[in-house]
Amino acid sequence: MKRTWLILVSALLISACSSSTSGTGGSAGAGGAGGDGGAGGAGGTALSYPLLDCDPLVPEFCGYPFPSNVYSVEDDTTASGRRVSFGDGLLRGANQSGPWDTCDGFSAGTPIMTFLPGLSGDELAGETDIDASLAADSPTIVLDAATGELVPHFAEIDIRAPTAEQRSLVIRPVVRLKDGARYIVAARKLTNEDDALIEASPVFAALRDETASSEPSVEARREVYEDIFAKLTEAGWDRDEVQIAWDFNTASDANNTQWLVHMRDEALQLVEDDGVIEYRIISVDPDYQSYNIAFRIEGEYRVPLYTDMPETGALLNFGDDGMPEVNTETPWAWVPFLLLIPNSATAEDPAAIVEYGHGLFGAKEEPTYGSQRHQLSFMNTYNYAYASTDLWGMDESDRTTAGGLLLTGQVSLLTTMFERLHQGFLNYVLLMRMMKTSFAEDETYGQYLKADEAYYYGISQGGIMGGVFLALTNDVERGALGVMGQPYSLLLFRASGLAPFLEIIEMSFPDKRMQQLLVALYQMLWDRVEPNGYNHHITENALPGSNVKTVLTRVAVGDHQVTNLAAQLMARTLKAKHVDSGVRDVWGVEEVSSTAAGESFYFCLLYTYDAADERTRG
Repeated sequence: MKRTWLILVSALLISACSSSTSGTGGSAGAGGAGGDGGAGGAGGTALSYPLLDCDPLVPEFCGYPFPSNVYSVEDDTTASGRRVSFGDGLLRGANQSGPWDTCDGFSAGTPIMTFLPGLSGDELAGETDIDASLAADSPTIVLDAATGELVPHFAEIDIRAPTAEQRSLVIRPVVRLKDGARYIVAARKLTNEDDALIEASPVFAALRDETASSEPSVEARREVYEDIFAKLTEAGWDRDEVQIAWDFNTASDANNTQWLVHMRDEALQLVEDDGVIEYRIISVDPDYQSYNIAFRIEGEYRVPLYTDMPETGALLNFGDDGMPEVNTETPWAWVPFLLLIPNSATAEDPAAIVEYGHGLFGAKEEPTYGSQRHQLSFMNTYNYAYASTDLWGMDESDRTTAGGLLLTGQVSLLTTMFERLHQGFLNYVLLMRMMKTSFAEDETYGQYLKADEAYYYGISQGGIMGGVFLALTNDVERGALGVMGQPYSLLLFRASGLAPFLEIIEMSFPDKRMQQLLVALYQMLWDRVEPNGYNHHITENALPGSNVKTVLTRVAVGDHQVTNLAAQLMARTLKAKHVDSGVRDVWGVEEVSSTAAGESFYFCLLYTYDAADERTRG
């Protein structure tokens, strides 16, 4: 049965955090207190938290509210001073906590979730009224504990849930949260489907009303909740009206970026010590499309290998310092690449180099596919040579692996996607370096490349993941990101191309609340290899060894693959200016009629969809 489903799932997909066990310090079920979660954390206040497996604050569902500091412990070896520690109850199985034990906090792009029995959602500030989330009468609040700033957001119920018993309350910040910061979340005056106020759970009521409770975790977090309520009161909230409240700390910037930055720096040094980035040409087609393309070149280039194997399903190798290290048995791997040199490069000046990022579980050949072949004339018209390689971790070969691992119901196994993506992005960085150096000196074809002019262009997944490449590389100054967005946890529930993943997850986890929780858990790992962990380093505050970039971001209004909500969040993260196209206003993005040189900007285009679900420009 699973094999049959795996085949079907593969077909569907074509269409489109110091390590220890979770029991460290003790764990508890819904009715018991865990070990001491420790003091410390961001926000300027040293607070002590119990470590829980399932939080009786929400007795109906283990794992809610999420994220929460009761799922972390003090750890003075991490940049944040804390470390995530999940129990078997939350992860629905034993010995699955490993990938998350390396995280020193929760995602700065996390969905914020809880469960209130029978919630109607009538009072919530939706995605079209962000200002309502900042109003004095907002029923939900996300508060920066250190500064008292309100975080703009929208709140929604999970409309996929068949009944109110599986209906999560999901709060989605519309700006990227700060790294290494403490946030307080609360809800008030929410009603059920009978238009009656929802009562607080017994545990939360005891914390709010300062009454006695037999639940040990209540006494263990009295001090935390006095701090939470004091800050809510400062924000104008009446303590008696609060139905649920909790806090969490986001992960440090180092948590998200240090593995890839380490790999990039070490790999570049290794290839420099080696003299050049080696490459070899496998085939040259001078007649591929003679009216646009002079040469279609397929080849391979040699990179340091940081995973246990180059194939799909790989995992990173780690040294004693906790950093990824080169595979000692197979230290090098050959990575296939495609280079398209336009006719214009042979008739005029050499072509500027564009590294191309492919779409969802796609391949390096994407610019040659029927739906994308207009790019071939673009190359020839504007004299660009496209270089591309498969993004290991989310390329064509990874589709079946990802689907099969999700089918097992073992939530930790998908870590191969996130770890293999580290090697994939290293390959991206080294491809551009190779094109600008060793290949540009090729005796036959180097003359057609302009080594001092290079850019990045990606569409869909390539537009999304291009943010990681742009933050890491020091070989380009400008990039164009088409139909892009962040984070994946926002994209996943609104993208038709990712719907098969939810279908697979549902086979093992039919409860819609678990599906929401699982995606939030994966977001913590995705941050290390997706734009939510990197885009704030592109247009300012560049990563060490990198440079500030200028970025064009383009969104297709009505896109059912990459939601505009994620694109708008990315634009705000990049601090891009919105060039008025007459299509729509964008909350929180400065609108301008034109841009100055060196400015990053965001542009809306209107698209329609025909009956065959083909996207056409309107």
